[in-house]
Amino acid sequence: MQDILRNNAEDKRRARAWAFGLGLSAYISIFMILGNDGEVDTSMILHMDPIILLAVQGIASAFLFLGVPAIFIAIALRVPFSEFFPKVSLTSAGLTILISISFMVVNSAVGEWNMNLDFGNSDFAEWAKRSEEQLKVLTEHITDFTSTSHFIVAFLVVAIIPAIGEELLFRGLIQNMFSRAFANHHIAIWITGFLFAAIHMQFFGVMPRMLLGVVFGYLYHWSGKLSLAMIGHLVNNGLALIALYLTKKDIVEVSPEQMEEAAPWPAVLVFAVITFLLMRTFYKRFNDA
Repeated sequence: MQDILRNNAEDKRRARAWAFGLGLSAYISIFMILGNDGEVDTSMILHMDPIILLAVQGIASAFLFLGVPAIFIAIALRVPFSEFFPKVSLTSAGLTILISISFMVVNSAVGEWNMNLDFGNSDFAEWAKRSEEQLKVLTEHITDFTSTSHFIVAFLVVAIIPAIGEELLFRGLIQNMFSRAFANHHIAIWITGFLFAAIHMQFFGVMPRMLLGVVFGYLYHWSGKLSLAMIGHLVNNGLALIALYLTKKDIVEVSPEQMEEAAPWPAVLVFAVITFLLMRTFYKRFNDA
C-alpha cells in the first residue's frame, strides 16, 4: 500500500495511525446515525423529482467521501492528493475488470443467502426490514429512467462518485491506518470491509458488500495502486446500473427479482475458481520478484 504517514515522526506513526483510523471510523459512524435517524416518508420521496434527489445525493456523497478526505489529506497527512490516483497499465486495469465481473457471479450466491436470513421478530429485525424497504423505494424511484440524461446523472452519482470517494476514504485512508495500527494488513482489510458494508445500512446485503470491500482491499494492498480498487468498484456499480437501464428500455428482459437471484451453483463454482486464478495472477504481477 502507500506510506501515507511518512510525514509523521517514525516513533509516533503507529499512535497516529490508531488516532486517525478510529477518528475516521467515528466520522463515518456519525453520518450513518444521522442518515438513518427516524422514519422516512416514502410517499414524499415518490413525489420528488428523481434527478433532484440524485443531485442532492451526489453533492452529499462528494462532500462526505471526497471533500472531507481531501481536507484531511492536506492538513493531517500533508501528502499530495494526486498520490491517491496513480496511473495504471491497461493490463492491470483489464485484469481488475475481469476479477470484478467474475466475482459478481460468485457474490450473487452470498447476496441471495444474506437476503434470506431470518432475524426473527426482534426490534432490530423490524428496523432492518423497514430500512431495506425504504431504500428499495428510493432506489427504484431514482433509477426509473425517463431519459438518457437521467441515466447519465445516475451513473455519475451511483457509480463514479462512490467508486472514487468510497475507495479514497475506506481503502486509501482507513485501511492504510488500520494496517499500520494493527501491524497486520489482513485484519485491516477485513475491518475496513465490514465498515464499508455497514455504512450502507443494508443488513440484508451486508455480507456480499463486505466481501466486495475485502476484494478491493487486497487488490489495493497487493498493487499499491488505489486507482485499481476504484476501477473495480466502478465496474461493480456501473454494470448493475447499466443492466437496470437496459431493462427499463426493454432492451433486455430481466425482472428486478431475477437481478437479485443467485447465479446457478455450477456457474458460481466455476467463477469462484476463475476469480481465484485471476486474483492469483494479479498478486503475482505485483509481488513476484
